[in-house]
Amino acid sequence: MSTSISQEKVISPSQMKLKQRSRYSQMRKIPPSPKDNRKKASNAASSDRSPRKDEVRSPRASTRRTSSSSPRSSPAIHTTTSPRIEPAVQKIEPVVQKPKDADELQTELQQQMLASLKEPDASLKALLDVLTDPSATHHRRVNACGAIKTLTLKKTNQIPLVRTAGVVSSLTTVLCTVAATEEERTRCINALMQLCIPEENWKIVYLFPHTAEALARNMADKYPQIRYAACLSTSFLAKKNRKEMASNRILMYAIARVIEVDKNGNLEKKSAKDKKVLIAARLCTLKMLLHLSKDKDVSPKLARMESITTALVTVANHMEKDANILCMATLTNLTRHPDNLNHLMFKVPKLASIFVTNVEGSEVECGKCALYALQNLSCDSNCRQELANTANLLGSVTKAAFKHDCPEQQLSALHTLKNLSDDPFNLVTMTNTPGCTATLLALANNSGSGMAQYLACDTLATLSHWLLTLSARKNTKLMGDEKDGAESGAKRVEMGRRTFETSTYQMWS
Repeated sequence: MSTSISQEKVISPSQMKLKQRSRYSQMRKIPPSPKDNRKKASNAASSDRSPRKDEVRSPRASTRRTSSSSPRSSPAIHTTTSPRIEPAVQKIEPVVQKPKDADELQTELQQQMLASLKEPDASLKALLDVLTDPSATHHRRVNACGAIKTLTLKKTNQIPLVRTAGVVSSLTTVLCTVAATEEERTRCINALMQLCIPEENWKIVYLFPHTAEALARNMADKYPQIRYAACLSTSFLAKKNRKEMASNRILMYAIARVIEVDKNGNLEKKSAKDKKVLIAARLCTLKMLLHLSKDKDVSPKLARMESITTALVTVANHMEKDANILCMATLTNLTRHPDNLNHLMFKVPKLASIFVTNVEGSEVECGKCALYALQNLSCDSNCRQELANTANLLGSVTKAAFKHDCPEQQLSALHTLKNLSDDPFNLVTMTNTPGCTATLLALANNSGSGMAQYLACDTLATLSHWLLTLSARKNTKLMGDEKDGAESGAKRVEMGRRTFETSTYQMWS
């Protein structure tokens, strides 16, 4: 018996989906209800109020944005327009750069300068290689030094040579070499001195890394010619490198050595020729210090450089006339800065005594500088008692105040006395000084002295004020006879009050 199986057509899942879609499309569309229309309208209104894509939206608004096709959209029964939330503007604070110190600025200038140098030609490079080659013989190095010195003697070559790579650095290398001979150092320091003459080279020559060390080493050289050339070169460079030189302790110590010459501050042990050269070297350093002391920013550094102040005080009044004037003028300039007064008075020994000696001396310029310095020192309230107690200071200043032939010294001395009288503790010291009060009284009665008369009267008024202040204590005391504890004819008087009454002893009426 045969059995037959009815085979049906097998339909795939994709074909089944297509049939279902066709059935749904043939069904009659149901019209939307009024509730659905209101829902669509509210969704459209909310979408219109929402920001566009190109507008800035707040984070909260962007997360709650709804569309008409979203099933979670709620019907807009009560629609309210919320205020627009502006995005928070982030404040960008400017980055404050830390100011660079002097060392960093100096390093940057050195790098810029070294990068701007031009390369030397073949012949000049050969000479420079001989200077820096340790295997070169002595005669070759001396000849190379002489050739470079000859090139620097020509004025047109001085500025280009400094801006050529290797010229200044080779010279300073030889000057810093301990094994270099006297002849090599003499020619190199003379070549460097010629390069320091033009004003355009003052800044750039000092910027080279080993210039300060080379100058300091050769200023302390035992050969007078080398020392003089180094001092003259330093005096040229100091005109545009004041702060850098005042901060260099090695250079300042070498300058102090040149000023002192030896421990006694004299030149008796040197020959006549060497003495003349060493005196010229010392004058160069003193002029350089005078130039540095005139700068307001450099003066505090120079005053606190112990080697410089000690050397100036040591050699003062022990040198020739011109050197003494430069020394006193430098010390006077240091007293012009208010921050230096307390340090100079209490940290520099014998400074006030040096000023007193010059006030009493015969040199007019030194005496004038000394009086100006004392006038500046007396402006500091902490220095007045120390000045008044200095030996012979008040006596010397009083004599200078009575000199009518030197008006500048007279006024400076009177200003000093006036400043010292502002301290009440100097009352006894000034009144006990012989001739001080008499000089002030004489000048106060001299109507032809002008400013001197005013200063004398002002000083006397200040001293009288302190006397009156000490006597007037604003209290009373019982004065009269007392009998058996009872007051008889006694009266209460005020202490310190001027009564102008005469007192007698058993006088008959």
